[in-house]
Amino acid sequence: MKKILLLVAAFVFVLSGFSQKQFVAKKNAKLTKEPSELVKNHLPAPMLNTNKSANEDVNRIAVATGQNFRTVRRADTRVVSYNPTLDVISLTFVLDPATYGGANANGTTGIIYSADHGQTWSDPVVVVDNGNEGYIADYPSGIIYNPADNTNLDNALGVTQTIAHIGSDWAYKMWGSRTLAGENQNVEVVHDADNVENGYWNQFGLAQVNEDVRCLSMVPQGTWGSYESAELQPIYGDFDGTSFSWDYSQLIEMNLYQNTEDNTMAWIGGYQGMDGGIEMAWADDGQTAYMWMVGTSADNLTGYQPIIFKTTDGGDSWDEVTLDFLTDEMQTYLDPYIIEATGGLMIPHIFESAGSVDYHGDLQLFVAMGSTSADVTIYPDSLGFHWGYPGDLFNITVDDNGIKDIIWMDSLRTENLVDADDGNYAGNGWNHRLFVAKNDFENEFFFTWTDTRDNSGTDKNINPDICGWSKNVHTGENSEAVCFTEGTLYEKFYFFTAGAERAFYNDADQTYTVPYIQVVTPGEFSSNGATDPVTINYVTGIEFPALGDYVGVDELSAVNNISVSQNTPNPFNGATTITVRSKSVAPVMLEVSNIMGQTVYTLNAGAVNGSKDIELNSNHMEAGVYFYTVTVGNESTTKKMIVQ
Repeated sequence: MKKILLLVAAFVFVLSGFSQKQFVAKKNAKLTKEPSELVKNHLPAPMLNTNKSANEDVNRIAVATGQNFRTVRRADTRVVSYNPTLDVISLTFVLDPATYGGANANGTTGIIYSADHGQTWSDPVVVVDNGNEGYIADYPSGIIYNPADNTNLDNALGVTQTIAHIGSDWAYKMWGSRTLAGENQNVEVVHDADNVENGYWNQFGLAQVNEDVRCLSMVPQGTWGSYESAELQPIYGDFDGTSFSWDYSQLIEMNLYQNTEDNTMAWIGGYQGMDGGIEMAWADDGQTAYMWMVGTSADNLTGYQPIIFKTTDGGDSWDEVTLDFLTDEMQTYLDPYIIEATGGLMIPHIFESAGSVDYHGDLQLFVAMGSTSADVTIYPDSLGFHWGYPGDLFNITVDDNGIKDIIWMDSLRTENLVDADDGNYAGNGWNHRLFVAKNDFENEFFFTWTDTRDNSGTDKNINPDICGWSKNVHTGENSEAVCFTEGTLYEKFYFFTAGAERAFYNDADQTYTVPYIQVVTPGEFSSNGATDPVTINYVTGIEFPALGDYVGVDELSAVNNISVSQNTPNPFNGATTITVRSKSVAPVMLEVSNIMGQTVYTLNAGAVNGSKDIELNSNHMEAGVYFYTVTVGNESTTKKMIVQ
């Protein structure tokens, strides 16, 4: 049974690294402190990406038909994914039975995939067909899982998860897996009624982590709509060669603040009527990960912000990481963006988030942030309220000590739609659809969102376009915010978008592309039907220029002439692969040592000219922790690996 280590953070702690940094606000104008006079139209909007707009680079390709809009309603679920090992994009959705003869009205979950970067797509692979079981499935997410040493796409598996219900009982979680060739179908249904009373909460952050599948769920306690507490539930799927066994045993308690009148917990889902603000993100080494839920902690009563937990041992234990926005440095930084609350503090109200882990093991967190009226200790029954203005977009780098760095990216020009009075589709609001993808070296990150650029006739995000911003954590560069879709055929009509967790590199023009989809056509939108079929479109041309050379990063080397990957898989038993890249031709030497520093294996791997894969076998090693040192010419890099 997995042990749980929880670190209870103090209310105020010393913010590591801020004394060495000077944060400079990237906005010339300062906000008025009177919310009734708050006008943000003068703030910068993303500049138009003239290389993409009004031409065929940004286009929409109709690739599938979903049963209804619930296929992509929740922004935090993973419906479009990219597997870099197989170089394949996948899309998970609930199939429309009128379009696909093998689908049924109760919710058949399928995966389609593209092996040519989105230009052509397969027919659906039915992963879960639950028509005879009585479950009605909604809100899917899925990935393509690649077994160890597999190079045949047919042998890869589609792995999906959905929330299912029978009548009014929404406490079912449904898992499915099947090879893309249609073999080894496996379905598992878990009924969580003991923990969830008439509630439904997806699994978030679905990903392949070494040989496992990992994701996150939230387990609330109490009555629907008035939950009194919640726990984070990391879920681990172990692959046995044909199917997965799922471990739900680990629960991480959160000390959430409760309304003093009815004991309702303070979290962004209940506060704003949204399902967002829950996510899990893993580093490629399979050891470091973060999970979080946006809420108000009773240990740190500072608005609505991510309550973050981190692991460095593959999920065996999790420690809490607290973000402190009350330091003098942070208050000075937030001053141009956040309205002062009672007591003169700038208290954040984070209402959307997305994140990914970089090669340092730091969390690159991207948030939409406004401000809260006051500390909840001042308004204990209302749990604080937020000022009614759109907010700003920030990139926050998080390490063991909390906030390591923060960058302002852009101002939102419109607010989320939250109810039917706003004229939203199918009676459900949409937010700004925050997504972040990273490259294969975990050093460059690509952030996308939607916003209405021309907000002269509305203060709501009614006519959204796709915007983007990127950064390279190795070089320290970041781009300007751009708008990809203004001036294109479907401008102002990018509702229900979703981006993949990975971007692929385009060698011809030195750009990265984020696999991206959009759902609902103008005709479907006008019908405003919650149960009507919807068209799923693949969006081409969501491209970012590479910031820096297309090479990896070396944590221990001061120069950037070589890169050495983390061994894959890790942990391993048998063979594992290390990828070496070099800007020049040079000899490669591999040395493996145990934790005592004793050399147990050496290999002269020959010369590298660009890129080289080194295969290492565990025959020479017993189970345990080892370090491998790769020397390329005069430069060396050391990394940790685990033999099972």
